[in-house]
Amino acid sequence: ENKLTGTIEYRPLYNLRVLTYFDVSGNQLSGEVETLVAPLLKYADFSNNGFTSMRRFEKYKVRSFQTLRYCDVSNNAVQQDAIDILEMIPPNIEEFIASNNQIYGRLPASLDNLSMLRQFEMASNALSEILPGFIESFATLQELDLSNQT
Repeated sequence: ENKLTGTIEYRPLYNLRVLTYFDVSGNQLSGEVETLVAPLLKYADFSNNGFTSMRRFEKYKVRSFQTLRYCDVSNNAVQQDAIDILEMIPPNIEEFIASNNQIYGRLPASLDNLSMLRQFEMASNALSEILPGFIESFATLQELDLSNQT
C-alpha cells in the first residue's frame, strides 16, 4: 500500500489562494502540523499520521484564521501542552478533534470565545483539567469527548 511519508513543506501551500479543503489523513507523515496552510482554508485533516507537534494557530494569518471551520489532528503522536496549541484557536472553528495524542496540561480559558463550536474531542490524551468551568459557555456544543485521560 502506497502512503505519503516524510514531512510537509508548507511554504508552497501558502500560495494556494483558493484552497478550502486540505486532507492528508491516513498516511505516514511526520514532523509539525501547520493547520492554517492556505488563506481560505475551511477544512484541514491531518489525522492518522505520525505528526509530533502542532504549530500554534497564528492570528496574523488573518484570512485562514477567520475561515477555518474543521480541524482534525487525531491519532498522531503530538506531544505538546494544550495551551500552546489552543490558546489562539480560530474563533469560528466548529469542529476540533485532537484525540489519541499525547497532549498534556490544561485547556486554556480562551476557549470560551468559541461561539460556533459544535464538536470538541480531545479523548485519550494527558489533560489535567478535564472539565473546565467555562464549558457552559458553549451554547452550540453538540459533542464533547474528553474521555480516557492518562
